[in-house]
Amino acid sequence: MDQNRSRDVARMFDSISSTYDLLNHLFSLGIDRRWRNAAIRSLRLEAGHVLLDCSAGTGDMALTAHKRAAGIHTVLYDPAHAMLSVADSKANILPPSSYRLVRGVAESIPFPDSTFDCFTVAFGIRNFADLRKGTQELFRTLKRGGIGAILEFTPDRSRLIDRAFQWYMRAVMQPAGALISRDRDAYSYLSRTVQSFQTTATLETLFSEIGFRCKKTRKFSFGIASLFILEKP
Repeated sequence: MDQNRSRDVARMFDSISSTYDLLNHLFSLGIDRRWRNAAIRSLRLEAGHVLLDCSAGTGDMALTAHKRAAGIHTVLYDPAHAMLSVADSKANILPPSSYRLVRGVAESIPFPDSTFDCFTVAFGIRNFADLRKGTQELFRTLKRGGIGAILEFTPDRSRLIDRAFQWYMRAVMQPAGALISRDRDAYSYLSRTVQSFQTTATLETLFSEIGFRCKKTRKFSFGIASLFILEKP
């Protein structure tokens, strides 16, 4: 695992934490909320379930889960302290005993085997310093029969949509993100990693090699984002 990369990414997200939610919803025109809702619905959450929200960021996935299923417990896990602080401020509408904030990297999740009933990762696996190791940790800490939902941008989309998406990132997201967040490098990094990440087929192969059963893969918004529904047999 590249610890320097993990620290650099965490510092980057710390630097843009105060504007992250605003820009995230603005750039996606609010469509990201629909993607998150679809991911949470796939988990079939029930009261008493314990959910790991890995790469939790500012907590939107965990909050969506709490809105959908009463009586669940969530662990918001992320390497960026400032992002978790924002998540904590947003989660104050929840009973304090229903969620927990933990700081750390995906490659070393500090929980025993088979701890969680389900997990989510929303637009975070491309930031793992070691994709295979991080995914193995998700598998290890998930209970047998448990379900995971991974949302990520994948580059295998139609040529027309890909050109439009690349133009949007280059002409809109990067300059606007740099202006509002005051961190040009951060939005350059985000744009670069979106375009250079693994394809859907490559990710499905990796998940299967680790031991997951790939129950379903769903494309959103003409292939801009992908939702992977995984089960631990």
